[in-house]
Amino acid sequence: MEEKIDWFLFPLPTTPLLKCDLNKQIMDYLWSIINTAKKDEEEKNSNKQLAGNISKSLYLDDVDNYFFNVILKDVCKQYIQENNKVPCFRNSLGGYHISDVYLKEFWVNFSKQNEFNPLHDHSGVLSFVIWMDIPTKSEDQYEIPIAKNSALPSASDFQMTYTDITGAHRAHTIPMDPSLNGTMILFPSTMPHQVYPFYNCEKERVSISGNLYYKGSFDKE
Repeated sequence: MEEKIDWFLFPLPTTPLLKCDLNKQIMDYLWSIINTAKKDEEEKNSNKQLAGNISKSLYLDDVDNYFFNVILKDVCKQYIQENNKVPCFRNSLGGYHISDVYLKEFWVNFSKQNEFNPLHDHSGVLSFVIWMDIPTKSEDQYEIPIAKNSALPSASDFQMTYTDITGAHRAHTIPMDPSLNGTMILFPSTMPHQVYPFYNCEKERVSISGNLYYKGSFDKE
């Protein structure tokens, strides 16, 4: 029997975001499909399709739509129904009710020190990030010489950007820490975000991302 996943709302001034902690059963499943993808790295390589300036990204296969059905399906439909008028939310069919979504792109990132993911957004309607293995702590990264004397230390951070009600550009920063392993966030695909490089650590950072799209059938409201 599946354990219940609790989602928590952490709204920005203009955009609602969702966060949850994945249980061991789900995490074990994700590690298993990562290991499967690593067995065929040449075929699963996705670096040329993604923005990351990182060593390796691999497409993942969601076996029998397990992750989509257990974690994503219901919460994504609810999110779309409740937030389809959010300014950055992609819905070009405003007069229609979207009946369903599906998981299209699904991949794992392996990042080494000094590598980064530049500011970018995603395709689709909703996107997510799952932190699988964070080897560093932001508080330690902020102590390295290039960050210690900065008014805005950012080494290793995950950062989302948005426009507030005055039209100003703002940033929402999520400091990285091993305590985030197993944490998942869900956000509109149009929301720009970036990952700053980490330093002085030989271990890889492992994270999963994915994009959800509208299905082809629509029910007029």
